Amino acid sequence: MPLLSKQRGQATVEFALITPLVLACVALLVGTTVTCLQYIALHDTARIAVRAAITADDPAVAAQSAIQNRNISVSVSEDVVHGYLTVTAKRTGGLWWFGKLLPAGVLSQSVTMMREAPIVLG
Repeated sequence: MPLLSKQRGQATVEFALITPLVLACVALLVGTTVTCLQYIALHDTARIAVRAAITADDPAVAAQSAIQNRNISVSVSEDVVHGYLTVTAKRTGGLWWFGKLLPAGVLSQSVTMMREAPIVLG
């Protein structure tokens, strides 16, 4: 019976050693998922902005007004020779649960579309 009394706390010690590692892996997985979702949402926002800008007289104003009330900066560049319009959307973000431990990174997405003539009705 003395052999069993030496092994009684083994499972508790193993659990205590493995739990922080498992929690860190879960935190990294959730952080990666959140960052990927923010990246996809930023691409969608850039696409919305460029769709609004390709038919407008002033593309920069149209792109900015299309994404109003969002914490995103937009820059517009135009290739006049080929008729392309590129909107670059940037957002500063970080992992929200780590706070100030990790520096905030900048997510950036660019979308390019061909410029269209304004719609004329009548």
